[in-house]
Amino acid sequence: MIPGKDYVGLGVGAVIIRAGKVLMLVRSDACRNNRGLWTIPGGMVEPYERLDAAVRREVREETGLDVTSIEFLAVSDRTFDGEHWISILYRCETQGEPSNAEPGMHTKIAWQHLDRLPENMTAPSRDAIDALLDRRVKR
Repeated sequence: MIPGKDYVGLGVGAVIIRAGKVLMLVRSDACRNNRGLWTIPGGMVEPYERLDAAVRREVREETGLDVTSIEFLAVSDRTFDGEHWISILYRCETQGEPSNAEPGMHTKIAWQHLDRLPENMTAPSRDAIDALLDRRVKR
């Protein structure tokens, strides 16, 4: 059985902000969905894995960064590329300098200005950044 196709997939995503920029990666053709789109670090939650452990693992696997704090942002419930995913989205603080730790899965890693984000973003990434910006306006 395939998550997202045979049943609703569960994922996590991390919004990492430094100096008014968000850390994003471009998904490669090796990814099974959202190929060529900019995304925040994140991925599928493994069976029996806690959500906080999943976001820490995904950030480390994709960027080499260690998460030092996690704050809930939003839930994204989206269908794309014939798949249905629910993503739990977080604002994360990290230590270290990011790198493209999974070059087979991502073609690029870059800090994107919050006021000049790429248009070709994954829907869950857009939901996460919108939630972050909305939260900042309300404070």
